[in-house]
Amino acid sequence: MATLTVFCPLGLSNRLRVLLSGLALAEASGREFKMLWPITPTCAAPFTDLFANPWPVQTVDASAVADLPYVSGWFGHLPDLLIVHDPHVVVGHPGWLIRPEQFPGHEPLLACCQALFAELEPMAPIQHAVEEFRQRHFRPTMIGVHLRRGDLLRQRPDAAHNTAQAVAAVDHFLKEYPDAGILLCTDDDAVDPNTGRHARKEGIQETFRLRYGSRVIWTTPRSLDRRTPEAIQDALVDLWLLRATDCFVGTKASSFSELVVFARDSPHLLVAGATPGYRRIERLGRMIGLHAALTALGKQQTGRELPFPALMRHYAGAPYHWMRQTLRRLFPTPVAKG
Repeated sequence: MATLTVFCPLGLSNRLRVLLSGLALAEASGREFKMLWPITPTCAAPFTDLFANPWPVQTVDASAVADLPYVSGWFGHLPDLLIVHDPHVVVGHPGWLIRPEQFPGHEPLLACCQALFAELEPMAPIQHAVEEFRQRHFRPTMIGVHLRRGDLLRQRPDAAHNTAQAVAAVDHFLKEYPDAGILLCTDDDAVDPNTGRHARKEGIQETFRLRYGSRVIWTTPRSLDRRTPEAIQDALVDLWLLRATDCFVGTKASSFSELVVFARDSPHLLVAGATPGYRRIERLGRMIGLHAALTALGKQQTGRELPFPALMRHYAGAPYHWMRQTLRRLFPTPVAKG
């Protein structure tokens, strides 16, 4: 029998996008499906510690996928997996495997992914934590807020500096729902799973509490280090709580925020803001023509317009470091006088 094997070494939300779309593709193409779920620094929890669904997901060590031959969707054209001729296909990818905008046959699969998401059933302790928090702290109307930080500050500095934009969006919703509570979920001060270092703490909770007072609530995760299973389980609690809110303010470029609004009709705004350091790098990249060159190269190779930070990491490792050194020379950080 033809098979479709998929894997994703990234975080929980990325894996769920691969899982849902892989299941939909396998069912539509008559393939036997399997997902490999590697334990990695970005997701240390096995699937069975998160969900009760008896789906064909196999938790494996990261080494099981390290040298696995596979079709890559990171940089390159992902083929139409609905009609690919190879009887045994292995795909490694960070996101949706269906492309309705590119392949007409994929459009019906979106509804299948939505139905599969509705079937996801967190483990009983996670469901209990969600329901207990809702009963204790939710108001009749809730505005959900997710501000992604952690390693997104390094991966997508063009999007992960969005507190001011989020506050403006919350103010917008409060005009319609003046008595609403605010559920704030953020990994501010999280450990970067790839470097082991804490990202700079921004003080997002303090900012929201100062502005909105006691209407702001948040959970207390046991850990913000995704190298621990507890951090992933607690993130799943936040995801299910945010999906129970009436409107939502999220982080553009965050797969977690994307899943909060997936298959829902509730009002939402996804906001982005660039860090000051990234703004300087992008400005220099435009001045020397690197921005235009990498954007064109990425679109030619992938058929999509990709964010400049991702293009720099993939194509321009050496120029990227040169740009940072140049910026340090042109705009040295002032030394505080003691």
